Amino acid sequence: MDLYEYFISCEIFRQILKCVQYLHELNPQIIHRDLKPDNILIAHNVRNGRFLKLCDFRLATVHDKRIHYRTTRKHTADIGDMRYQSPEVGQGRKYGHKSDIYSLALIGGNIFDVDSTTVFNNTYSPKLVGT
Repeated sequence: MDLYEYFISCEIFRQILKCVQYLHELNPQIIHRDLKPDNILIAHNVRNGRFLKLCDFRLATVHDKRIHYRTTRKHTADIGDMRYQSPEVGQGRKYGHKSDIYSLALIGGNIFDVDSTTVFNNTYSPKLVGT
């Protein structure tokens, strides 16, 4: 990846992070649950400096802390794209905004060409400069 591609990749990932941050800061919070490259649109025409949009919110959930603990709603499993899904969502366990963060890490790995299996298997150990 040359410097220009790296700069563009950084800007794309920054905008993805801003979109998800917006969803997570809403009150009540929205968890997308199906973040993946296929659900990220890049616009041809740039408006207000933003050229990226998230789409496909059919699996998104609203998390209102006041209601969440009183509900008996079951957490759904086996939905969405398993390649980008956090383990808790895939197994139908209780989840929160961290499940979207997990998906973002995998998307970032794709954008910057990082092997996510080594990162998530704890076999990746960065070397400190001077060691």
